[in-house]
Amino acid sequence: MSDELIPLWIGLCAVGGLCAYNWYWYIKSIIFYRENGFDFSKDFGPELYLGGILAPPKAKFYFAMPFVLVVTSFLSIIIALTLMGIVKVCYDCGP
Repeated sequence: MSDELIPLWIGLCAVGGLCAYNWYWYIKSIIFYRENGFDFSKDFGPELYLGGILAPPKAKFYFAMPFVLVVTSFLSIIIALTLMGIVKVCYDCGP
């Protein structure tokens, strides 16, 4: 393994772990709220902050968690494709 891939492996472990953690909680939230008839008076899952204040359950379920899932999934896919050699890493590449 070349030395330039080590930061990518570390990034994949960090971002992939965060992505898996968020998918776990979002799926559990879907199951929880579905069983309770989408009653958002009960908070479920980890605490998320939007703009420095604690996100209410409805905003967390419909906005915050899906946004985090999209970002972490996209980053995980890009890092994995780079490690497979499909996407080329190019630092200081000139014309």
